[in-house]
Amino acid sequence: MARRSYDQFCGLSRALDVVGERWTLLIVRELMSGPKRYSDLSEVLTGIGTSLLASRLKQLEVDGIVRRRYLSPPAASTVYELTDPGQELADAMVPLALWGARHHTSEDPKSDESFHAEWSLLFLARMLDKDSLRGVTTRFEFNVGNSVATLQLQDGSPNVQAGPPETPADAVIWTEPPTMAAIAGNRMTVTEAIENGLVKIDGDPDALQSLLEMLEASLAQRSGS
Repeated sequence: MARRSYDQFCGLSRALDVVGERWTLLIVRELMSGPKRYSDLSEVLTGIGTSLLASRLKQLEVDGIVRRRYLSPPAASTVYELTDPGQELADAMVPLALWGARHHTSEDPKSDESFHAEWSLLFLARMLDKDSLRGVTTRFEFNVGNSVATLQLQDGSPNVQAGPPETPADAVIWTEPPTMAAIAGNRMTVTEAIENGLVKIDGDPDALQSLLEMLEASLAQRSGS
């Protein structure tokens, strides 16, 4: 597939040759939570257009970032998932997403802007120290505005999925998108958000306290404080 190149012998320019096209990194973001069908991607990436989505996925396959896999019955469908290099790219996207959150407006999303709770959680979950999660198995439900997502910690492996958990969560968190962005951007600590009534919680206090401490430690480390 022909595409433009910066024609520079530089790591950044090489990376942009691969992921610099519009929508490409957002496709990778959607696959960070696990395999997705084409229809799943098309539904959440409103505005991309079917032909452009197909083109971007094909190019990501050529570049070794994404692969297709066929699910056996009863699912019987083809899904797209990140390869090992794709997972490395997802990790590299975390500081970029947090940089965006630091410079994000504190106002509510505009009327024409979509929002999904799992978007912020995906990057926050990748920041958690996996060694500190060893032996930890717990489930959190995040209600952010009108969107719900689940964070599952399973013995060192954090996983984020859209929607509420299939079984009751150990703790439930309620907040709004601007607060979530402020926390992710380290413009507000989790403790400050709770004290100011911007985050409400219910459930297992020990499980929640452990998660909040890990999040604040990770955010502080990222900001260099």
